[in-house]
Amino acid sequence: MSIAIDLSGQVAVVTGGGSGIGEAISRTLAQAGATVAIADISLDNGQRVAKEIENSGGKALAVTLDLADRDSIRAGIATVRGELGRIDHLVNNAATWAIKSFADHTPEEVDRIVGITFTGTVSVTQEVLPDVIDSGGSVVVISSDGARAGEAYMSVYAGAKSGLIGFAKSVAKEVGRKGVRVNVVAPGTTATPGSSAFIDQVGGADKLAKSYPLGRIGEPQDIANAVLFLVSPLSSWITGQVLSVSGGFSMH
Repeated sequence: MSIAIDLSGQVAVVTGGGSGIGEAISRTLAQAGATVAIADISLDNGQRVAKEIENSGGKALAVTLDLADRDSIRAGIATVRGELGRIDHLVNNAATWAIKSFADHTPEEVDRIVGITFTGTVSVTQEVLPDVIDSGGSVVVISSDGARAGEAYMSVYAGAKSGLIGFAKSVAKEVGRKGVRVNVVAPGTTATPGSSAFIDQVGGADKLAKSYPLGRIGEPQDIANAVLFLVSPLSSWITGQVLSVSGGFSMH
């Protein structure tokens, strides 16, 4: 007897799906049979990942989506509906940050970090949620273990990500009776191009790994595996939860 996750016939939207953790999520959901809409501010990145997925036998669509622009969100999701006909799952992954002391954050940086990481995610969810309700699908929000434990020099980002936890739990309570599950994945430090500056600032991956009980920092695939579980029938009685995928860095 074997257990397999089969998402054939389902459509998943992944924001920021053209690089880093989002790219791993896009590829993993496609490998499970889902058609993946890669919604990324960089159409080039999205098209590259979509092409590679299709070359491997999967199905994917790249669309431009700027979380700082509500019109871009509406247009991107409308394209997904028009091309793919339905949306079953939404993975809110896209975000931005600045690595510097809180005192040195400019008002413009604060507005941009909160506007993309928190407000943009709220806007995408509001746009897509009716589709997910119609299909009885799920929403996964990528937060951060820094949002749970705090993270020096990333205070605004951690605050925005913390806000997403409260947002996701609240939406989960609203839509559970409609057959929709909403959960959060909170990664620890994960090796991506976007995190390289932070990893270098704290002394490199080997030094950072000493803070983790499992002895290493994360890989994008670690996060993608958790997302796959949470959109699959294997988690059909799980909603409103925060899953830390952090090698034991956060245990609560």
